[in-house]
Amino acid sequence: MPLNMPTQDHLHRTGSLKWSGMAAPDGRPTIGAWVAEMDFGTAPVVEEAICRALHDGLTGYRPSWLLPRVQEATSAFQASAFGWALDPDHVRMSGAVLPALVTTIRKLTRPGSAVVVPTPAYMPFLTLPGMLDRRVIDVPSLHGVAAGGVGWRLDLEGIDRALEGGAGLVILCNPWNPTGRILSEEELRGLHEVVQRHDALVFSDEIHSPIVLDDSPFISYARIGEEFAAHTITATAATKAWNIAGLPNAQVIVPDAALRARWDAATHLFDHQPVTLGALGTIAAYEGGGPWLEEVMEVVRGNVDLVERALDGSGIDFIRPQGTYLAWWGFGATPLAGSNPSEQILRRAHVATNDGAALGESYGDWARVNLACSPSTAEEIVERILRLLP
Repeated sequence: MPLNMPTQDHLHRTGSLKWSGMAAPDGRPTIGAWVAEMDFGTAPVVEEAICRALHDGLTGYRPSWLLPRVQEATSAFQASAFGWALDPDHVRMSGAVLPALVTTIRKLTRPGSAVVVPTPAYMPFLTLPGMLDRRVIDVPSLHGVAAGGVGWRLDLEGIDRALEGGAGLVILCNPWNPTGRILSEEELRGLHEVVQRHDALVFSDEIHSPIVLDDSPFISYARIGEEFAAHTITATAATKAWNIAGLPNAQVIVPDAALRARWDAATHLFDHQPVTLGALGTIAAYEGGGPWLEEVMEVVRGNVDLVERALDGSGIDFIRPQGTYLAWWGFGATPLAGSNPSEQILRRAHVATNDGAALGESYGDWARVNLACSPSTAEEIVERILRLLP
């Protein structure tokens, strides 16, 4: 079945958050290229699972058989996609990744301690800890020559200094929102050395892991070895790859028995109320959504190719994402530098992107751009933004 490619008029009429949640000051319609959702709907197998559940009346409390089904589907997907032989019993459910992070911070770290966030970072990583009586230590990552030719690299020395100062948790995002990097095993091992030295924890957000755009192997941090898993809470979900963020369900993976006991004790009265329909959509996506996702990734790869060609010579800093459908554009060498490029793009080009400053205090001249759209929309995004540059 061909991938659903709604027109911009249709997307405006249906009013998804991506297309309705950020208006230009003059009220004119904007192209939605900010929040991490796609323009393609979801996989037919997911639609069918949801419709079947509604027809069967599964709209009440979560059935007792649902958790084991999610555990088995998650384990099988991790094995087939990434070669991780994951025990299904090591999987727990959460409503979403962020509630799992809240539990990790609130229950597994000390009040008043610090949380290390390598930046640029997904925006809530920089705001949630402060709401939970934890300090954020923003560690800017290495870029350009300092990153050794990979675009962006974790600053392990900076993370080491932050942990030396008493931080108890590092938030890892892999694949890396917003840079699109898929971290290598070498980098993950380097992070492990730092974390192990300071007896800290890692919260590994792997929600974008099914979306791999090149031949870079995705490796889950906790999969590398028992000593990695011993200090790691891994959170993943089908919500980004199959575009079902409105059907909340995430999977928390805790292979270490001692850490899993701490997690279970922290959540024994609640598990963030994962939605039954979200769990059923997750099962369908993991078990039968692969062909649809391959079509999506082909479109995104084509959009990345288009953007890379168009931006060549423009002065915009653009590194091909290896994973996710998000791209990180730098405007520091363009006339938009120092003028809040994202705001200029919204006001003058009527394209809604994410302001880089929200992803780290060092990134005011950057913008996050969502490329999970039709090729014609991707082309229009590029054309509108390039018209702002002389």
